[in-house]
Amino acid sequence: MVTPAVALLAAALGLVMSKSKQEQGLSMSCSGRGKSRSQSLREIMSGSLVALLASMALLPSPAAAQIAATACSVASSSAATPEAEAIDVEAATPSALPLASPVATPVAGNDALSDEITHTAEQLAACLSENDAAAVVQLASERYLGQLFGSSVPLSVDDFISISQSISATPVRIVSVEDVTRSEDDRVTATVTQVVGQQLIEATWTFRRGNAVVPWMLDTEQRLPTTVPAGAERIDVAIEELSFDVDPATAEGGNVVLRGNNSDNVDHEMLVLKLAPGFTVQDLLRAVGPDLPPQVTYIGEVPVRAGQEQDLVLVDLEPGEYTIVCLFPDSEGIPHLAQGMVATFTVE
Repeated sequence: MVTPAVALLAAALGLVMSKSKQEQGLSMSCSGRGKSRSQSLREIMSGSLVALLASMALLPSPAAAQIAATACSVASSSAATPEAEAIDVEAATPSALPLASPVATPVAGNDALSDEITHTAEQLAACLSENDAAAVVQLASERYLGQLFGSSVPLSVDDFISISQSISATPVRIVSVEDVTRSEDDRVTATVTQVVGQQLIEATWTFRRGNAVVPWMLDTEQRLPTTVPAGAERIDVAIEELSFDVDPATAEGGNVVLRGNNSDNVDHEMLVLKLAPGFTVQDLLRAVGPDLPPQVTYIGEVPVRAGQEQDLVLVDLEPGEYTIVCLFPDSEGIPHLAQGMVATFTVE
């Protein structure tokens, strides 16, 4: 879902990494002194999870089977789910991320299958929003759990639950589930539009068979170009020499597209945050631990590779000032933010 991101997830969980190094699981967002976020997350991706968990002094993870009932309880798809708020979209925005290939033929008239897939997607979004890790692991495979942290390496159920105890939740909601398709190997794909934080994301989700309680589990996510809400205002973000230059610096209305153009020779990110009154980026740099401080609200994030362009589509922004930072580290582990990569824009 992120991607990652959040992603991770980083996006959904407020932890992010460079797309160009996802396969190695290297260049992660960081902040603070002591054990940086980049160091902690590199340990996840390199397999040094024992060192990570010890350093964070987490409680022992509960067994996956011991799952208490919660508001995002896993139940039959016959249960009613709220309708997602409609978002009016127009022409697709270019994306640097690869597209998923068609797998099979869309299922015609199979309302039951579409209902099951939609229900699984909405339940997963609800459980991620509540940071109910014990329920999330029933709805998603270890491959997808790894993708939530921006890695192609599967993450075990126990490790995911342990890590989730130290990370705050990011709201996730499903906008639509379309083009439900069953493949020959009894997998199902669907085009899912979701809002993570306040970032609009489109992706192909691949589901595999689950069990009697959860008929389908999410196995993988493949990002697609994000369509732009009708009437969204565009802000150009020039990225060069460890700096952001935004033009214009104001936007009217809650839907905004940040178009990042990276003319630098290294990868960067556009990480959009909402800072509480009195809280500064210097305070952010002084923060420790893998999570964002409570005075910081995650809005959205996208990596922008060297020499490339990428859009970050944000929806339903409240009036106020928003901060763009790059927390990717340099070769010495110093976040680009500490070297001046910060800018703001205002929604009126």
